[in-house]
Amino acid sequence: MDVLLNVFETSMQKFKVWRVPVIADQRVIFQKIKELSQRGVADLVFSNGLLYFKGEPKKVIEELLREKEQIFIGEPLEEVVLSPQDNKNLIRGLLYSSLERAFRGSGWQAPIGKRKRALPQIYKNHEDLYSKLKEDVVVLFGLKYMFEIASEESLRLWLDVYASLWSLSEKRRLHIKEIDAGLKELYFKRALLRPRQRYERTLKLVETIFGDKGIKLEFCDGDVLSFSRTPYKAPLDGERVESGIPLCPSMIEEPYLRFKFGLSQNPRDIVRLRAYEYGISIKHLPIKAIVEKSVREDLLDFLRKMVNGFSGIYMRWPGFRTVTGTELSFDDSDIISLDDFSEDALRESLLQVFSESGGKAVVLLVIPRPLHKLYYEVKALALQKMTPVQVILRETLKKDLLEFTLMNIGVALYAKGGGIPWILAKPLMQSRGLFIGISFHLDHESKNIYYGVMEVFDKFGRHLKCKIRMYSSSAEIRSVRGLYIPRSDAEKVLNDLIKEYNPREIIFHKSAPFHSEEREAIEKVCKERGISYCLVHIERTNPYRIYAENAKRGDFTPIRGTVVFDLTNKDRAILCTTGHSMVSFGIRSWSGIGTPKPLEVTLEKNTTRYSLREIVEQILSMTKLDWNTTEISLRSPITLKYSNKAAKLTPYLKSDIKRGLTEIAEIKFLM
Repeated sequence: MDVLLNVFETSMQKFKVWRVPVIADQRVIFQKIKELSQRGVADLVFSNGLLYFKGEPKKVIEELLREKEQIFIGEPLEEVVLSPQDNKNLIRGLLYSSLERAFRGSGWQAPIGKRKRALPQIYKNHEDLYSKLKEDVVVLFGLKYMFEIASEESLRLWLDVYASLWSLSEKRRLHIKEIDAGLKELYFKRALLRPRQRYERTLKLVETIFGDKGIKLEFCDGDVLSFSRTPYKAPLDGERVESGIPLCPSMIEEPYLRFKFGLSQNPRDIVRLRAYEYGISIKHLPIKAIVEKSVREDLLDFLRKMVNGFSGIYMRWPGFRTVTGTELSFDDSDIISLDDFSEDALRESLLQVFSESGGKAVVLLVIPRPLHKLYYEVKALALQKMTPVQVILRETLKKDLLEFTLMNIGVALYAKGGGIPWILAKPLMQSRGLFIGISFHLDHESKNIYYGVMEVFDKFGRHLKCKIRMYSSSAEIRSVRGLYIPRSDAEKVLNDLIKEYNPREIIFHKSAPFHSEEREAIEKVCKERGISYCLVHIERTNPYRIYAENAKRGDFTPIRGTVVFDLTNKDRAILCTTGHSMVSFGIRSWSGIGTPKPLEVTLEKNTTRYSLREIVEQILSMTKLDWNTTEISLRSPITLKYSNKAAKLTPYLKSDIKRGLTEIAEIKFLM
């Protein structure tokens, strides 16, 4: 089986440019750079008072002199060679200038705002460029693009399909708030691309822009850069890593789970092997419920099937007690039926049921429509009242393949009641250690307030605690990217955790690069205590796609556990956590929609004994500890999933957090 990547390669050549000192307001110089690039006069970038360009020097200087009242040109004007190692950002800027001019020359718009996206402006005669959803709405297919300077010799261009919903009458992209449930459903049906479709659409879009001769970038000084005509392809050969292949695919075995009566790679084998804490942790689990009056009988029928069992098309759910060893109990008086499912009525009913349960029951909330922001308000209220809540949509009660729904909700109810459905078969670390996931969330009202979360797990992936703190910034915060835990706070939290758990090693997971203050705090505390540590940046927003060219299946869906090691960067790997699953009985087909999106894993600092491959194996294993589902193919490790979920709860816990650092001791309140 071969692995295909959505990347085109070329060898780096000497990057000769002209350089001249310039003094100007940044807005003025950047506007001039844009203008000269669009007109094909020069490709330019500006950095630290110096203008670098590829173009005819005399012509560029003449253009700049036309703005002599706003742009002041210094000396010397000199020709220099940019180094791929030292001048990556400058080279990338010039590459983007050339590529975006090629897009515009083919009738495309690029970039889209500040994002590296390109969309066709003329598309009606090209069926590959759009898909009609409604009379006034189409999906335009464009490209996301990213240059990567892999080494002194290698340059990569990553290209992926970009799908944008477009208003025909207003000739603009639709804002996410304008996309209703009906439009989303149409998009999923008609425009969401499966792996083979996505791969072939990418090639077709490239051909639309560059023709059948491949990608050629022409700079304004006459230099030409030609990329490979076809995307990157390499054989997938088990666990072996070939040293001569710069992007080398390998396989990680699907992790095993431990149940009461044995091991399995498939969480759904809980039906056969029984819950890990079968009959031990909880003997009796009361259920209370809130539901629309019209759906009450459907809920009662669903719960009876949960208790007594149900035979479906693919399997039999044998009943809650058979699987967990726990008695599920409920009667008519435990169900609150609402005529009016307004937010006020829901809050009032929740407070009533929380008061009645005394923290001993799990509350089942059956809703007619998604709660959106109200979901986190409900979860925060449940946390404050120490009563776990399971939220399900009304149509779930009669969903097709009901046996899987019963199994998923049954496992979640058991976990929220305090039971452990399964654990990993092997510990993730060789000695006593901790995993810590770090996430952030902005305050809804105060734009200079944000919340930091540190989610802590032991070496078996068992949740220990969640620490939450409120922070303030002197300026308005527009994005969670770049947020960080201040050094003094990071030191205090780490020292407290070390005092409590006495770890010998700590592995940190974060979905953004670590800030210098976080790095310094971690390094200082761990060095003083003699603890090894690893800073792992797990990037979920990336341009990468991994395809599996399998002649037998022919669908290009990758195998979960496929990892691509970058031999030009020994600290980076691209990991597929979704896709088909390789289990003991063969390949289990992926049930997701669209095309799997891999994770980019980067070790920013590593003083532990673990290699990049072992860190990646840990991440894959930690995707299997989400007890909210029995699906085998999950994207995010629980370190990030639950730290992010806790972060989203924070605005609704503001009064608690203001009184100091808040802790969530049990994961059942985050599920």
